[in-house]
Amino acid sequence: MTVRHASLLTVILVGLAGAAHAQPAGVEHPAYYEGEDRKYYVGNATSFYPPVEIVSTAPPEVTAEIKTLITDFAARWTAETWTSIPEFFDPDDETPYILLGHQPDWLIGWDQINGYFSKEQAMPVKDIPDEAPPGMRQIEASHYEYRSESDLNAMLYTADRIAVRKIDDDLAMAIWYVDFQFKPRFMAAKGEHFKSIAMFRNTEDGWKFIHYGEAPMSAIMYMERLYRSQVSQEFLDLLAQQAGPPTGRPPGM
Repeated sequence: MTVRHASLLTVILVGLAGAAHAQPAGVEHPAYYEGEDRKYYVGNATSFYPPVEIVSTAPPEVTAEIKTLITDFAARWTAETWTSIPEFFDPDDETPYILLGHQPDWLIGWDQINGYFSKEQAMPVKDIPDEAPPGMRQIEASHYEYRSESDLNAMLYTADRIAVRKIDDDLAMAIWYVDFQFKPRFMAAKGEHFKSIAMFRNTEDGWKFIHYGEAPMSAIMYMERLYRSQVSQEFLDLLAQQAGPPTGRPPGM
């Protein structure tokens, strides 16, 4: 390809790119996103997710019992009483399922569920090099032994907007939003918002879980909402005043 042909091809490509971004005559320039959406991108789970109306369709007594069960379930997480979580599941169910957002795979069946929740939620004790100074070895060993007792300083699991649907005489399901906050030892407090779904069976001891799953928002969606939360109301007002498309782009765009 000659230099002349290469230059001509460049001009054509630039022209096509410009045409792709051109706004057709008579077509209104779309908003970047609605300003009122901004309140959904910050705060707790209630505001982080749009307030979709979710109505319980189960009978009031079933809804009340299952909501109480979920609230107690959340309280066990908050209290960090890990070994009691399996008590919320139907003991006569052959293969209960649990999917936790922070775990790489399902917990399927009693062996996996009991095995996971019977573990001490702790960080391993760090090996201290023998060549370290004696005083440093004592400080490091004390630090990591203390940390190994419990890697969490505090936790808060809040279930919000619980909706219950009865499927059969002895089966029901529920969906809800979770505001999950935790404070690791020696680290800053953190929080996340996700959705949960569960199946329940009515037993002689009342409603019990037979399935529980957590559905965190995808990383791409999370980052999108994080970036949107940084936009000021003043900038949204400025965008609203624009009658047409932007006249230019920032460098590198």
